[in-house]
Formats: sequence, structure tokens, C-alpha cells
Amino acid sequence: MVTAGSGNPIFNTCVSLFTNKHAKDMHDRQIHTLTRICQTYEGGFFVADLPVLREIVEHVAARVEDGLEVFVEPLCMLLGACSIPFVKETASEEYRSFEALCAMVRTLGVQLLSRDRSVQLAAGSMLVQYAAASEGQPATISYHHQVIEHSGMADNLSQALKAAEDIELFDQLLLLVLELSRTRELASQLVANDCLPTIINAFRVGFKTESVSLAVESVWNIIELVEESSAEISTLPTIETFKHLFDEFIEHGHRQQDKELRNQLLVLFSYCVQHEACHAYFGQTGLLETMMNVAFALESDHHLSTNVKNFVLTNAHEDFEMKRTLMHLVCQMCSDPACTELVANHPSFVPGMVLYIDERISEHPARRKFTKQQERLLQVQCLACLFTLVPHCHELFREVDGNQIVLEFMAEQSEETLRSGCLKLLLNTASLPGFQEDLGGRCVAMMLSLVREKGLHPLHIRQDAICVLAQLCRDCPENQEVVGQLQGVRVLTSNLDPEGEDVTVQSKTEPMVLSAVDGLWAAVAGNRANEMALDEAGGLGMLLALLEASEKPMHYMVVSCLCELLENPDLRESVAFWRSEKTKRGVVRMVIGMWEEETQRKEEEARLRMEMHVKEAEGKTSQAHVEELTGHSMHTKLFALLGQMGFQTDEKLSAKEEMRLLEIERYLALEDAVLWKTFSNELLEDGIRPVTPDHRRLQDRFERDEGIEKELGELVEGVKERERRENEADLKRFYERVHLEQGAKSSTAKRTHQGAPTSTRTKIIVDSHKAQIFPALINPQNVAAAAAAAKGQTPPGAGQVQQLRPMSATEQGGVDQFLGDATTARIVSS
Repeated sequence: MVTAGSGNPIFNTCVSLFTNKHAKDMHDRQIHTLTRICQTYEGGFFVADLPVLREIVEHVAARVEDGLEVFVEPLCMLLGACSIPFVKETASEEYRSFEALCAMVRTLGVQLLSRDRSVQLAAGSMLVQYAAASEGQPATISYHHQVIEHSGMADNLSQALKAAEDIELFDQLLLLVLELSRTRELASQLVANDCLPTIINAFRVGFKTESVSLAVESVWNIIELVEESSAEISTLPTIETFKHLFDEFIEHGHRQQDKELRNQLLVLFSYCVQHEACHAYFGQTGLLETMMNVAFALESDHHLSTNVKNFVLTNAHEDFEMKRTLMHLVCQMCSDPACTELVANHPSFVPGMVLYIDERISEHPARRKFTKQQERLLQVQCLACLFTLVPHCHELFREVDGNQIVLEFMAEQSEETLRSGCLKLLLNTASLPGFQEDLGGRCVAMMLSLVREKGLHPLHIRQDAICVLAQLCRDCPENQEVVGQLQGVRVLTSNLDPEGEDVTVQSKTEPMVLSAVDGLWAAVAGNRANEMALDEAGGLGMLLALLEASEKPMHYMVVSCLCELLENPDLRESVAFWRSEKTKRGVVRMVIGMWEEETQRKEEEARLRMEMHVKEAEGKTSQAHVEELTGHSMHTKLFALLGQMGFQTDEKLSAKEEMRLLEIERYLALEDAVLWKTFSNELLEDGIRPVTPDHRRLQDRFERDEGIEKELGELVEGVKERERRENEADLKRFYERVHLEQGAKSSTAKRTHQGAPTSTRTKIIVDSHKAQIFPALINPQNVAAAAAAAKGQTPPGAGQVQQLRPMSATEQGGVDQFLGDATTARIVSS
């Protein structure tokens, strides 16, 4: 057995035979040596021999390219031996020989472009074996795929694919493409080398050949791993190829494997449908019409197409899944106007969907063809497709009486999935032209019944019912009146409080509350009777409590709802008298607090943007300013709410709250001034100067805005001045109260002194006790004299006769209270 290694004599001999000028024409000896090498290494070449082996392969390949046919068989033998896994002498040898492996694979890839077909087949077979998953590892982590990736062999493969004319060779190359398409990096190389169009052209060779199955699976792998590749195949030639193959399947694909491959082709359709630009190609090629014909051939009373054979209209799993997939794909293409027109004009597509939810024709032959489970799945699918389809062809849906059919179907169904599908369909269509009148009071009553019966229906069903009710009542007085007649206002109000919900769904109560607010807004606002019913049910108080307790995302809807409700003057009194159970605040104080929070939030956002070095624009444009004020500003909504209250309140506001209220009252005028200044500056920047009358109007406007700012400043200063005077008055009253208390304590001390025992010994004891307990109250004058003497000053009133003024009633009462104290009584009695 020959020892492996670069110094192996047989390899050196072989190289010498090809490089030595005296031996390079000894073809028989060269072929004999190559045969010996293949026989010696029939168990696989060693990794250490790869550099010299690659050199030998290049020499032999060069002889073949020179037209020496005798070297074709030895080269094929070498390539066949290379298809056997390379032998490692150490565990890490293959990883340490990465560059040698890449060079070897690169050389073998070149053989795919050989002039000889046998060599191409042998090279393709060898590379397929090498690219296959090694040692049970998935292709995504295969070391061999990493070698192929760095070898750049995909370029040679792409050229070979485009040049292949033999079906056997083409299948071999497609098999190699399939192996490479299992890794994202190699799939990206295939896309970069423009392999996809060539692979897709293989769809035309006949669906019963192996080429089509290999091509379909390869394209599926590539699109799944390389997202941008789906856009590259979304072209008119590709869709034409898809239609050609799909027609063949519909006409002749009766075998099980044919149906499986047909459904794989539909998966490729779904990737193309994701690109809106491709929708028109489905219509232009007729593929869209073919898909609709096949999907509803059973349900049609028209002779749609003779190409749709009965073997594709069975209830077998493959045919059933094809039907559902076609329905879904057609609905996805309805965003294109041309496709929408084709769908609307098709005689059986929309009516066929309605057929499966029409309880009046439950015995239709098309429905009896499927099992109960399949029929249920079709009903769910039809509802989901109509959800997408009806907004694009609502007139056709009304013509087939779809609204009443959906209501009848929902009334008969108790299964949660089907009822949820009906509600979602109604939610997406109730606001379409004419649908509010068609659905009418019957649908309103059904929705209220679902909302009212909390114990019978889960949370998401009731939430969808409220959303449908909101769509039915928005700007529809007739449906609003039905809500009032059925006591629906009280039902909706009860859903503002999520406390009664099951604890397992507490995390879902916030969307439910939002839906309830939206439902109340749509059903009540603008209808005087419903508005008064809302007030009687305590709904205004619940909305205000919700506004105080909820998070910021909910504030927008609640504030907007309250603003519209308060357009009714009769409701403002209830709002004005409302007080929070937690903070005892009224509406005005609560809104002022929310204004402060919104201001702080904006300041915090600006600070964070500054810390993150986010570059700010030089200034907002007038258009951006208007959009913020009219749609995105919480300050604007709070201003509108306080405006409905007249910016008045019976509450006692602090000076800070009063100043903030003054600012809010002039908020819109100040923002309007900023807007006009911005607009004027934009005109100047564009080189547009106003004519004299317009210039005067602008100047008058600016002066009026300055007057508003000045007035606001004066009012704020007035509030500050009043606060200062009130503080001074409070401080003065505090000092006066302290003075009176001190005077009362002084009088009490004197009366206590007069009532003390006359005995010298007893007097000394009593005075010492008093001096320890309250020395300042015994004789304040002595204390003051002592303090003055300590400072070297003359005691006040020295040499003068002090006259005591009579005590007032307040002072006398304080003295009597002090003498009645238990501690004082004990001191006096001692």
C-alpha cells in the first residue's frame, strides 16, 4: 500500500510525466499511471494529497480540452475517485487544509464547463456527492458547503446550466443546484450568478420529467432563504411559464405525485403575489382567471373551462388544499384595480364563496361533496377571503344579498371560530356605502345581545361585537335610535368597568375598554336621547374616572369622546360637579394635571434626543405644525375639553393652577401666532413678498398676537401679585395669633401667682416649681429685664409704674382653659 503524502512517489511520477519535456507525449504511460492512482486510492484520496492531486487533474483536463479523447476516461475515473469522501489522517486535518479543499473544488467546478459531456456528468456527480450533507449534519452547518461557498464554484455552475442542451446533463446540474440551494450563502451566490431564470425555464420541459420537480424544489429553497429573490422572479416571462405548467397540471396531472408537485407550484405563486407589481401579470396572462375557474368549478352553473378535469375536483387532501390556496391567492391580488375588475366580473368566484355560508342551500351538490370537517374549514376560509374581497367589490356582494346571508349564518352558528369570522367580516364591511342601511336594526340588536350576555360569550367575541356596533352607528341616526330603544347605552356603559371580567383575561381588558369607549362615542354622540341616557346611567362619571386612571394611549380617545359629548349643554353640569373618588379633584384640576404631564413628557423627549445627539430640524414647517395641532397633539384635545367647560370651575385652584389655566385658555391663540410667523418666514425664504394690503394684514396680525402675549403676561403677574398679598396676609394673621396666645399665657401666669400660698417657705417651693416648668409665663417682664441686663441695656419701662390693661374675652377664655388643665391644677394644689 502506497503511503499518502505530497512526497508519494506515484504522484511525483505522474506529475513528472505531464511536465517533463521528454515524457509529456507518453500518453499510454500517463494513462497507465492515472489508472494505478485510481486503483490505489479506490477508498478515497487523502487530504494531504489534494495539492498534487489538483495539479494532476488540471493536466489531464488540459489534455481533454486539447482534443485528446483518450484522457476522457482517466479524467472521469479521477473525478469518480474524488466523489468518495477524502480520508483524514488526523481529526482536524480537513479544517487545517481549508484552502487546499477550496482550490480542489474550484478545479472540479471548472470541469462542469468541459467540452466533453462525460466529464461534465462525472464532475457534476462528484460535486453532488460532496455537497450532500456529511456525517448526518444538516446542510446549514455542513463544512463542505462552506468550502463550496469560498471556492466560487457557483459561477461555473451558472454557465454550465445556461449552456446545457442535454436533458441528462441538465438534470445532473439541477440536482447540484438543489443541494446548493439548501444553504443561504450558496443560494445567494446562485441568485447573484443569475441562475433563477434558467432554472424556471426548466418548468417547460414537461411536468412528468424529473427536471420540473428538481427545479420547483430548488426555486422554493432559494426564495425561502433569499428574500429579495422573489422580486427577481416576479416578471411577466416567469408568470407565463407558471401558467403553462399549471395548465398542464390541470389537464393531465392525475397522479398523486403530480398533485403534490402542483401544490408546490402554488407555493411559488404565493411568493410572487407578495409583490403588487406582479398582480397585473396574473391578469394579463390569464392565470388569474384560470385560478378562479379551478377554485369554483364545482360551484359554478356556467361552463367555465373544458380544461378543468374531474380528477382535480375531488375531496382528496391535495385537491382540497389546492382549492383553499387558490381562494387565498386570488383575494390577495384584489388590491390591483385590473384584478379586482376580473374578480368582480367572474360569474362564480364571489357567489361561490357566499354559497358556503348560505344556510338556505346547505344541500347544494358542491357542499355535499365535502365532509363536515372540510365544509367547516371552507366556511372559515370563505369568511376570511370575503373579509379581504368585499371592500373591493362591495356592490357585487350586495347584489347576491351577502349581508343578510352573513347575519343568518351567524345567527345559526354557535361555534366560536365561525361566529368570530362573521364578526370580523362585518367589522370590515359595516362602514361601506349602503351597508349600514342593509344591516340595520337587526344587526344592531344581534350585536347588543352578544355584548349583554357576558357569561355566554368570550371577551374577544363581545369586543368584536362592540366594534361592529360602533361602525353601524357612526353617523347613522337610525341605528343610534335602535340602540336607545334597546337600552344599549346602559349595556355599553357597563363595559367601561373591566372589574367584572374573568381574572384570566385581565390583560385583554384594555382593548375591550377602548372598544367600549368607541362604541359609546359612535352610538351616543349627536343623539340627544342617548346622551341623556348616558348621563342617567353614570356614563360621564365613568368616562372621567377612566380618564384619570388609564394610561396615556387611552387618553386620546376618551378626551375626544368627552369633547363631542359636551357639545350638549345639558351634560356640562354633571361634568362640572364630578369629583374624583381618589383625589377629590374636579375635571378642571384633573385636566390641568394632565397638561403638566404632557408638557413634562415633551421636555423629557427633547432632553433624550439631545443626549442621544439626534439632529433636530431647524424648525417645523407650517404644514407639520398644522398636522400636529389638528391630529397628534394631546394639548389641543385638552384645550378643547376645557373649552367646553368654559375654562371655569367651582374648585379652589392654587396660584400655579390658575396661571396654567390662563395659559391653556390662550393656547390656541399662541399656537396660531407661531403658525403665522412660520408661514411668513417660509414665504420670505421662498422669495415671496406679500403685497401691501397683505403685508398690513400680517402686521396687524402680529401686533394682535403680541397683545395676546402681553395680556397673558399681565394676567400671570396679577395672579402672582395676588398670591404674594395672600401670603403676606396669612403671615400677618399667623403672627397676630401667636401674639394673642403669648398674651393669654402671660395673664394666666399672673393669676396663678396671685393664687399661690402666702407662706414664705411654701411660696419659695411653688415659685421654684413654676420657674422649672414655665419660667416665661411666671413673670414675662422679669425675663425681659434679665435678658436686657445680660446685654448691658436698660430694662424696658424701668422707673415707670406699669398698669395692667383688662383682659379681653378671648384672653380670659384662654386663661380659664389653662387653669382648668389637670397639670396646672396639680401645680396650684401643691
